[in-house]
Amino acid sequence: MDRTTARSGVLWSLMLLLLPLSPLLTAVAAQATMVGNAGGPWRPQRFSASDAVVDPDDRSLDNEIIEDYAKLPRPPTPGVEQFYDYTASLYMEKMVRRWAPLIWLAPDEQFLPGSVSDFLNHVTPRPPRTSQDPQQLLLQSKVPMGPESQTWFLVTKSEIGQLLENSTSVLYGQNPNATQVPVYAYVTECGRKKFHVSYWLFFPFSQGKPICTLDMGVLGPLPLPVINNRCFGTLKEFGSHVGDWEHMSLMFNGHDEPDEMYVSVHDAGAFYRFDGNRRKFVFDRQEVRKGFLQKPKFPEVVHLTNEGNHPVLFAAKGSHGLWTAPGKHKYVRIPRLYDDSGYGMPWKTWTWVEVLKSSKKLPGWMQYYGKWGNPHSKCHPLSKVGLQICQFTDGPTGIPMKPHDFQCQNATD
Repeated sequence: MDRTTARSGVLWSLMLLLLPLSPLLTAVAAQATMVGNAGGPWRPQRFSASDAVVDPDDRSLDNEIIEDYAKLPRPPTPGVEQFYDYTASLYMEKMVRRWAPLIWLAPDEQFLPGSVSDFLNHVTPRPPRTSQDPQQLLLQSKVPMGPESQTWFLVTKSEIGQLLENSTSVLYGQNPNATQVPVYAYVTECGRKKFHVSYWLFFPFSQGKPICTLDMGVLGPLPLPVINNRCFGTLKEFGSHVGDWEHMSLMFNGHDEPDEMYVSVHDAGAFYRFDGNRRKFVFDRQEVRKGFLQKPKFPEVVHLTNEGNHPVLFAAKGSHGLWTAPGKHKYVRIPRLYDDSGYGMPWKTWTWVEVLKSSKKLPGWMQYYGKWGNPHSKCHPLSKVGLQICQFTDGPTGIPMKPHDFQCQNATD
């Protein structure tokens, strides 16, 4: 036997002798490792979930312990209903912006639209009758809410006359092409992809109409007819008021285009049906909400912008009533009152739409039920017997007090 063969035989014999001792040697080596690290922080090995350390003190001292993630609480998974509600909400807001109107303000319009937030900074809430010191009333800044606010007014902190003399005052509003002026889109949901929306435009001031009058002393001014566009008396403006809400509405019935549109002007309005083939709204019917002397004539069609799906409307000069065509519009027979509208300043309302949903939390001012302006003043003596003929009338009520132009039952399944 040579030396190489003898050496191999010895090695095989040693391996056979040491094989039964391997578990004991492994345990001794592990113990030596733990003792050698006794002076430093203990670093456990990566145990499985069943072998994880159970001592809470040990777990809190070492941030490298692997947690049993299978036992940790998981965030709730959104349900199918929540997902559909979310996508339906996105769809509605998309349609609201897509169909927001283009409003042409009248040429030489002085009283521009404004924002509610800016207006509220220049008014103070006031009850209808009070013996309280006017200076103390100016300190009243909190707008009342709910039914108790129905008799309140939002009164300008300065006199109306002073504000009208200052062309930079709050009454003159803001240029919507130079400043972000919002349109307030109030949405009522009727079902998935079924809803109606009213686009509310706010103006800080509404200018009344000039009427030819003859001063009768204690009997007040007597209206006179205008002959050949000439007044042989004195022209006086009647019907101006602080605060002005104007609106138009659309009804969506599950399609990417509305079924109907409603346009409001003064105390009347018109319904239009959408003709998808002609890409126009076509006159359907009209209503007079108040006043038997009002009988406006509405144009037959409402056009859309060349780019997009925006109905083109025209705000009357001073009063801001919405018409569906430019021109001179008679809306009261006696005395003859007209609205003038045309291509003045374009207001692209879709650039800043503040969406208000009846199913969501609304801003605080939507809980105010009172008048958005000063009480009436400079009234005709006949006002004492019930005829409200005033140079300055009460401010209007706000969105919560206005009836809907459409109802959800109009949406067919």
